[in-house]
Amino acid sequence: MKDNFDSLDNREIQLRKSSVVQERAGLVAVHMFKQYLDFQHSLMNTSDAFSKIIDNIALIIEQLKQSFSVRNVPVQNITCEIDSAKTVAVVNILWHTLSFTTRFNNVPKALQRVNDSSPLFCGRIFALNGNYYQILEGVSPNNYDEQIKILLDKEIASLYLPAEKNQSAIMTIKHMDNKEFYINQSDAARDFTLKVIEIVCAGGSFHEQVQKNPFPTFPKF
Repeated sequence: MKDNFDSLDNREIQLRKSSVVQERAGLVAVHMFKQYLDFQHSLMNTSDAFSKIIDNIALIIEQLKQSFSVRNVPVQNITCEIDSAKTVAVVNILWHTLSFTTRFNNVPKALQRVNDSSPLFCGRIFALNGNYYQILEGVSPNNYDEQIKILLDKEIASLYLPAEKNQSAIMTIKHMDNKEFYINQSDAARDFTLKVIEIVCAGGSFHEQVQKNPFPTFPKF
């Protein structure tokens, strides 16, 4: 009789354990499913924004060509190259080169909010100083950490697209300590593209020089 009671007790314990596992696994599934949906919707918004960026680049390039042509400036090096998957755009404007890419949106990622406990899941569009392919030349496509490290070093700005269309897109600018600027999603592609091009083309390069010694040494006699 004692063995029967022990068997019932063990079965009850196992049922309770199974119930706890099911409940907690269910909570994990619900949480991850919400992230999955946000990820899918933000990817759609990011893809839509990138398509609009490509369209805006074409308009900007055409306008620049017209403006430089009337000033007798050669326009052969005002171009844009788009990859077949439409995930990378490399723009040449005379002596400047910059790139836009939607790559690296491979898992759900969020922006941490200061005044809100809930992180904001969103897709990201990088704007980079230089040619995307040259920037990552020689880096293994499987080495995600190294690629991101290089991209962050070359980053000009980023555009973040949340899951909901009525939520503002967020633009961060690297040289402004990644200060956040909120933009209506319908205007985000245009404003982001123009801002990045303005930042790059307003800048320039210094002549390379050997650094001067602030404390020169005098010859000994």
